[in-house]
Amino acid sequence: MKQRKKRKAEVKEYRKKYYEENREELIKRQKEYYQNNKEEIKDYGKKYRKNNKDKIKERNKKYYEKNKEELIKRQKEYYQNNKEEIENYNKKYYEENKDKMKEYMKKYYQENKEKLKEKQKEYYRKNKEKK
Repeated sequence: MKQRKKRKAEVKEYRKKYYEENREELIKRQKEYYQNNKEEIKDYGKKYRKNNKDKIKERNKKYYEKNKEELIKRQKEYYQNNKEEIENYNKKYYEENKDKMKEYMKKYYQENKEKLKEKQKEYYRKNKEKK
């Protein structure tokens, strides 16, 4: 058992040293591999995400709970630093997808007409009671 731990530590140390010495070469190889196999890598990623949705969702939830404060802080900082860029992107997105959004809303309204009317009546009833 002690030998196994010792060997494991040696291997870990060797790999660390090897990575430090050959860092640039390894990064270069990774980039080349990605360039040569882009589609294959993307397909694998899609397949993995499709087959492991629940696992990924759970992992993301745990990560978010663990790092919630830091993530919120980073997000606020990002929005403050890139406010103009985000606004421009949103305007551009809205302009490009205006027709799609109108079509979607029209379809949504047609499918949920009765439900929406019922909610509206309920809303007015509640407000009448308050007055």
